[in-house]
Amino acid sequence: MTERMWVDQVRQLLVRAKTEQSVAFSNLQALKGSIDGALSAAQALKGERQRGAPLPPPYPIQRRNLLAQIAQKGRYYGLSDEIQAFVYAANAQVIQELDNDQLGALHAWLTQWVENMHSGCDSAFAPPAR
Repeated sequence: MTERMWVDQVRQLLVRAKTEQSVAFSNLQALKGSIDGALSAAQALKGERQRGAPLPPPYPIQRRNLLAQIAQKGRYYGLSDEIQAFVYAANAQVIQELDNDQLGALHAWLTQWVENMHSGCDSAFAPPAR
């Protein structure tokens, strides 16, 4: 996916994010960098597994668990636009097209968002809440 297509998709997300319940991204480059970092970590994990790291749970069980946790965080914390931005950045159209490593990266990325919310920190990608 070209940089231009990614920018167009994020712009569409921004238009939808102008409602009161969504998070509006004020710094798209920081958002893209954060997503790219999470995807890079997933690739590193894949390489580690190929070098003989312990085996994870069976693929379908791990996948179902990750999808359920991601969906729960998306609904409970209102992070659906962020999830879709991550999916687009991974060159996919829907979350089901992501492999388990990418789902793991998405879950870890969302977990960081949730931890920031719980600790009262402002998101790096949104204007201050004060």
